[in-house]
Amino acid sequence: MNPLLAKPIIDLVGNVFDRVFPDKEQAQKAKQEFLSKSAELDQEQTREFHDFIVAYEGRGDQVGPLLQFLRGSVRPVLTYTLAGLYGWGFIHPGEFTPEQMQGLFQLNLISLGFWYGERALKNLGLNLGKREQT
Repeated sequence: MNPLLAKPIIDLVGNVFDRVFPDKEQAQKAKQEFLSKSAELDQEQTREFHDFIVAYEGRGDQVGPLLQFLRGSVRPVLTYTLAGLYGWGFIHPGEFTPEQMQGLFQLNLISLGFWYGERALKNLGLNLGKREQT
């Protein structure tokens, strides 16, 4: 389940259970059962996705060293290229049009957000991968 949607959905289901079951203990039991079942389904979907990726791409130890190098170098090379192009355009203002510089700026934001965004969110205390239990 999407971590951003988990809390509102859990709150909504909790309200529904509170209205459907007049007994508070029965409503709480239904909520707990719902939470455990949704956690099981979430783990099952994650496991199925992981198995699909492993079957599609292969395990790291089952591919050759050249392919391992290529897989590991795509993102850093792309990041260095984008940063280098933006730096070049910044130092040599006439080389790129303002629209191209804006595009390079946006691509750099995406690239650097990929590399450092999760760490920044964790440092701010916003761990989106962590599910809240009520």
